[in-house]
Amino acid sequence: MSIHWRKRLFVLGSAVLAASMVMADDSGVASNSSAAFSLDSTAATSASGDLSEMSLEDLMKVDVRSAVGLTASDARRVPVDLTELDARDIRQSGARDLNHLLEDYVPNAQVIDHHTPGMDFGIRGIISDREDKFLYQVNGLTMNNRLLYGANDERALPLLGDFNKIDVVRGPASATHGSGALSGVIDAETYNGMNFQGADLTLRQGVVDQYTATEIRWGQKFNDHSGLFMYYGIASVQGADAPYYIGKSFPAANGLPANVAGKDYDGPKSNLGEAAYDDPQMKAHISYVNGPLEIWARYVKDGTDTQPRRDVYTKVKPADLTLNEWTDGRPIENQQFTTAARLKADLSPQLKMELLQSFDTWIAKDQREGITVGVPVRNSYENQLFSRAIATWTPNESQTVAVGTEYEHSWFFDPARADALDRSPVVTSRDWETDTISFFGEDQWKISKDWTLFLSARTDKNTYSDWLFSPRGALVFTPTKKDTFKAMAGESVRRADDEDLFGQFERTHTLAKPEKLQSYELAYERQLTDTLALDVNGFYEDYDAIGWNPSAQEASSLGEFQIAGAEFALTYRTSSTRITLSEGYSTLVHGSVPADAPAAGQGISSSPYGFGNELAAWAPSVTKLTLIHDVTSKLTVSSSVVYYSGFPGAKDYADYAATLTSPPSAVPLSDPGNNKPYGPNLFVNMGLEYKVNPHLTVRVDGYNLAALFDEKISKRNYILR
Repeated sequence: MSIHWRKRLFVLGSAVLAASMVMADDSGVASNSSAAFSLDSTAATSASGDLSEMSLEDLMKVDVRSAVGLTASDARRVPVDLTELDARDIRQSGARDLNHLLEDYVPNAQVIDHHTPGMDFGIRGIISDREDKFLYQVNGLTMNNRLLYGANDERALPLLGDFNKIDVVRGPASATHGSGALSGVIDAETYNGMNFQGADLTLRQGVVDQYTATEIRWGQKFNDHSGLFMYYGIASVQGADAPYYIGKSFPAANGLPANVAGKDYDGPKSNLGEAAYDDPQMKAHISYVNGPLEIWARYVKDGTDTQPRRDVYTKVKPADLTLNEWTDGRPIENQQFTTAARLKADLSPQLKMELLQSFDTWIAKDQREGITVGVPVRNSYENQLFSRAIATWTPNESQTVAVGTEYEHSWFFDPARADALDRSPVVTSRDWETDTISFFGEDQWKISKDWTLFLSARTDKNTYSDWLFSPRGALVFTPTKKDTFKAMAGESVRRADDEDLFGQFERTHTLAKPEKLQSYELAYERQLTDTLALDVNGFYEDYDAIGWNPSAQEASSLGEFQIAGAEFALTYRTSSTRITLSEGYSTLVHGSVPADAPAAGQGISSSPYGFGNELAAWAPSVTKLTLIHDVTSKLTVSSSVVYYSGFPGAKDYADYAATLTSPPSAVPLSDPGNNKPYGPNLFVNMGLEYKVNPHLTVRVDGYNLAALFDEKISKRNYILR
């Protein structure tokens, strides 16, 4: 093999062997078994500006702008709880996709499966069947779909080669990032021509969990100020023929065999993780940097099919549908194209300006097959023109002030089967536009060498919302070189999804109530040694929730929920070894629902109905351990262990649902005595990477290895159902 565009050729080959077992149960539990083998073959990569070999003490001195802050500070004084993953974490973790990378590394973050449209991601007990409680950003630009799906893109793609760094803010961040940053922010930074030079090719093959992925990268630095980077990845994903469990028994119906709770469902179904419409999944990114100007463009195509719901037994199959058509899931395919230009200018030694202009197109294809009969394929469109300007003023060493404004104009088109528009009375207009204007600012005041105060605030006004106001404050105390104390408080406000906002206004000429989260946090960080760091924090959240109402089958106000928790993280880093250990704990303190709310009017917890005192879609504690270690200059081992303590809140909700004459389809149900869905989950992954020579590296990863000894320990729960 020869490549002539670079003097030095470097081929990275990674063979990934994965065994994964997931169990799905209708009480909110998913069960799947999958295994994957992957071969990566990479040609020549050289990254500059990599911080991966710096000690923790040195990293603490680097001046950075965090994923949530508007003003730069050193890492000790970042005014948030932040998880940072660099290129080596991403590359050598062995994670199949972004969902599993975040699950492995982010303390108190959890993922749960979903019948529509895919895996849901949550932080500190806040999780939803729509990915609208957090923001997903690429290079500081929010990629969320505002129409309906939220941050439901590219997280399940087995394509991670374009990412150079990922920051995750654990906690509310609307004060600086606006509507949607209710529980946190995922900010992914891509490579560009200044930090990636050369070319590489990666090939990856999965077995049992079947997929074939190819990634190509090329970067060229023209001089000290300019460079070009290009990336393309494509994957054919067939998924895994995994066991699937419906937690409630049903007699034979619609041509299906009888279902027995606790036994593998025996009817036709899609593979777990199978690509929507059997289409290839892909991602492309191009970046050009020239001094203070960066222009980039990005295209993502993804989406999965889903498993049949229990409704295949409870509804009557039309005579003209085949059994396969009746049990087919709900494939949802996303396509997103984004272009952006960012200009940074130093107007004076004290004054800096940053301008951003972008245009984004989102196309979603949604086919509600099976139990939803006679519904046309839904093709939804969203276009967004976005502008941002931020000025940063540093009049002296103790003060830094940032102020900014944003303007967003969006076009929406959702013609067929639009949940929020099909309710009575039906909204006939399916084509509308909105404007959103925002103002925000942050003041960083270094009161003394030991005390730093951050004050942030933001206000947003959408065509179909009132003015939303999100304030935040953080006080940081650094009495020694090793100790850092933080006290943080804020309120994040989120407007409802744009289709819900538009539908309510068209019917009633009223503006929808916003969703709010008040948060209070205390954190302590200690640099124990040059290589070992401790991070401990506690939090309290007062959550005024808006989301899916199972009884009304619509998004509405769900009630108020108070959640408390704590997080512990220990990080050990040397030039050859990285170990992270974390423990996250979240529990419901109190929950209440509106006085006029119907039975099973929300799926967050059954506590307001007198059943239990935990969250229904959340394990009270989650323990995580990750390891990357260079055994020799050629051999690297990696491993991750994630342990979910169990789902007592889901069992409580199933017990409550059993008391209802007609429980809604979107709540947990299971046979009396069937406790398998509610036990702990354990996910164990291991990898080996061997550098055969300077031009070839081979990697093998095994996933969900605990399933080899107990297949039901590596189950996945389903949200709501």
